[in-house]
Amino acid sequence: MIRTGFVKDKKGERLSVCFERPSSCEGCKGCAKGLMSKSELLTVFGEAEVGDIVDVEMPEGRVFQASLLAYGLPLGVMIAALALGSALGFGDTIAFLMALVGLAAGYGLARLADRYLRSKKNWCPRIVQVHKGAACTTEERNMEK
Repeated sequence: MIRTGFVKDKKGERLSVCFERPSSCEGCKGCAKGLMSKSELLTVFGEAEVGDIVDVEMPEGRVFQASLLAYGLPLGVMIAALALGSALGFGDTIAFLMALVGLAAGYGLARLADRYLRSKKNWCPRIVQVHKGAACTTEERNMEK
């Protein structure tokens, strides 16, 4: 998957790249019912300057693994905590509270794993092409081709 964005900030090899939401997202309202920002900020490794347009690609197989980490880990820990509460003979209320604690713990583990994996170059998205110069819209860049 390749997305186009512009470099907003640079610290060594780490770039903060800003992406506009795809046009296919316009009618969805899945991101908090459309209340979230229309742009996303992502840390990327590569060589570019602030203001450059960059094409960014997620390494093969990492999109699924990142989704599994973000959704599967908290869900798995929540189910394990619920099963533990039930196996120990606690009532439904205590087992439910244990499930909520498990969900929070799974979320915390996912955040820790994310912080660790962000420092790994083979895990993070990478720049496949740099378009030097002032940032412009994707449509303007496509018209130049």
